[in-house]
Amino acid sequence: MKNPTPDVLLYNIMENYSDYMNEITKDELFEGLLGYGMFSEKIPPIFTSKPLYDFCIANEFDWRKDKAHFPISYESMRNIVIPRFFSIPYPTNYVNQCIILSENWDKLKNYFEEKTKTQSYKKSRIHIRKMKDKKELFEMNYKNETKDGLPKIDISIGSKYVVKADISNCFPSIYTHAISWALEGKEVAKKYKEKKYKEEWYNKIDYYTRALKDNETHGILIGPHTSNLISEIVLTAVDYELQKYGFTRHIDDYACYVPSQQEAENFLINLSDALKKYDLSLNHKKTEIIKLPLPLEELWINYLNGFDLPEEINSHFLKRYLDTAIELANRTENISVINYIVKVLSKKVFKQLAIDYYIKTIHHLLLIYPYLLPIIDKYIFEPLEIDVNTIQRIANDVYDDGKKFNRYESLSYAVYFAIKYNFELDNDLITEVQKQEDCIFMVLSYLHDGKYRPTRIIDYYNIAKDIQQNDFLKDKYWLFIYEVLSQTDLKDDSLKALKKGKVSFIKHLP
Repeated sequence: MKNPTPDVLLYNIMENYSDYMNEITKDELFEGLLGYGMFSEKIPPIFTSKPLYDFCIANEFDWRKDKAHFPISYESMRNIVIPRFFSIPYPTNYVNQCIILSENWDKLKNYFEEKTKTQSYKKSRIHIRKMKDKKELFEMNYKNETKDGLPKIDISIGSKYVVKADISNCFPSIYTHAISWALEGKEVAKKYKEKKYKEEWYNKIDYYTRALKDNETHGILIGPHTSNLISEIVLTAVDYELQKYGFTRHIDDYACYVPSQQEAENFLINLSDALKKYDLSLNHKKTEIIKLPLPLEELWINYLNGFDLPEEINSHFLKRYLDTAIELANRTENISVINYIVKVLSKKVFKQLAIDYYIKTIHHLLLIYPYLLPIIDKYIFEPLEIDVNTIQRIANDVYDDGKKFNRYESLSYAVYFAIKYNFELDNDLITEVQKQEDCIFMVLSYLHDGKYRPTRIIDYYNIAKDIQQNDFLKDKYWLFIYEVLSQTDLKDDSLKALKKGKVSFIKHLP
């Protein structure tokens, strides 16, 4: 017996996959990807590519003559206390990729419609989309149940098992030629070496995608929003191979609902075969077949949602709530639990004693779980209006901790807090900058010292000049070189043009 795939779901006003794509015009795609999708949300939010977009709209410039470059690499801690590397592409390469995607957006929309038109519900749950009051086209945790529906409950009806599986090292494993294989078919796309096929639109997408990694064909960057579109080109083709199954996919995580153990094993065989066609493979360590029923949400979410949050958070309630969350985080080995309650509490009013206890607890947790750093400002410092002296103490401790364990994410956020809240860090930043180990930290330190230690600027200038002379390093530190050096000092013609156009990748903070 095959697992039923219902034609009518609980939310019958939901949109299908191609509806989401059709809502985006080619101009909106270009603006969203280039102006708002170059820097990952895991990087301190002082960086912007909006001026780069504005420059491209206002000026005629032959970007496509620029060669391929290496990207900047930035390490960020994950919720399972394992680092993940994000990338910031070289600006001209990223412009080219955004141009080629927007120029061929109508073809891509037709492709997505063809690959998903037989779906009775939207199997891919996380993808580019228009969002309310935002120009960005991608957000990892964005949900709209009215439009997206809740297919999990529907496809689980009649099922006895759920298969959990994900793709091994997904983005770093995506073969750029697989873009052409998905869009046009492997046999046709493999004629790439013939000159006339190099001009085909799908091969151009391949070409400008691998240019972001100095022409390497294996792996797409984690961070830029274009990569989320590229991955969907390949993975909707994989989904198409699995039409008979009732499953959902969150980026590269699959959950398939089946009536029997045998059907579960068949799904894994079929999924593995479909992935192999695009040189991808299953992560067998994360593959499991689980007997149903299971709760719709993870147990820790249900447990925390069972708390009756008071109108005004007092210290007695807060201690119990935080202790429970910490215990759940330790038990599940998932720091997302802490992340979750921080976001819940950000919408609440606190009594003063509760604020004092909360900020001290968070201060303590930040030094254990750097994973929390990207959310602290937005969900604690700002809504609770934490005083600058307290933020300064936290930043200095975060910096010291980052220096002790060589965690540049911690160092970077400490410097970012100092820049945003206008205080000077206790540490001598140039000592760490001279190690030349993290571009983002180096740029932030330059901004900090430019305000508080202007005599050090000559040191930053000399470091930038030296790196620019190094063919191996200059791409990987392009942002530092660009922000520190003048137009006349820059050697790259494209960067010189951007500098002449007064483009900066730094936001003006309030």
